[in-house]
Amino acid sequence: MTKREIATAVTRENIIETAESLLQQKGYEKMSVSDITRASGVAKGTFYNYFNKKEDIIFELNKRHMSDLSDQITKFSQQDPAESIRNYLSNFLQTIVNSQVNMARQWVRFVTASQNQEKWQYDNELLKRLLQRLIDNGKLKLNTPIEELSLLLITEVYGIIFSWCISPETVQPVTNINSFCDMQLELLLKPYL
Repeated sequence: MTKREIATAVTRENIIETAESLLQQKGYEKMSVSDITRASGVAKGTFYNYFNKKEDIIFELNKRHMSDLSDQITKFSQQDPAESIRNYLSNFLQTIVNSQVNMARQWVRFVTASQNQEKWQYDNELLKRLLQRLIDNGKLKLNTPIEELSLLLITEVYGIIFSWCISPETVQPVTNINSFCDMQLELLLKPYL
């Protein structure tokens, strides 16, 4: 990499890390592009060299938090389907828990804003990719309703996240998804095994 490319990467990383810190401190609604640029020590125009709007940097943070999970889809798709999906969902929720409840509350606020469907779509697409790989590997039948199954599972995950944001003392996201898998996953998958 050239010095300029290194400087560009460092500036972009600085903006992203600053935004994540401000997101936890101020929250999604109260954090502005001006706050990000001021705290990161760059001009407002510099921000727009990297991102079109505040929502773009929030979506970038989501992709970063989920990158390890995305990288594991191939590994998960080699497992038994129920085990694979359980591991995926548990890891998904562990990633959210590791981000802490205050960050999860900001993600919920971001996702529920009507114009911010990227996170929901991204999360749903990752799960659909896992289901498709399970089909490709012969672990699930070709007629497995990927769209419907993914929507059902991601809705359960989001419900757990929302519940945890309301009552972090009583809701244990990873435990709750494992309980869901114990009670429902085999039944959901049975017609497609």
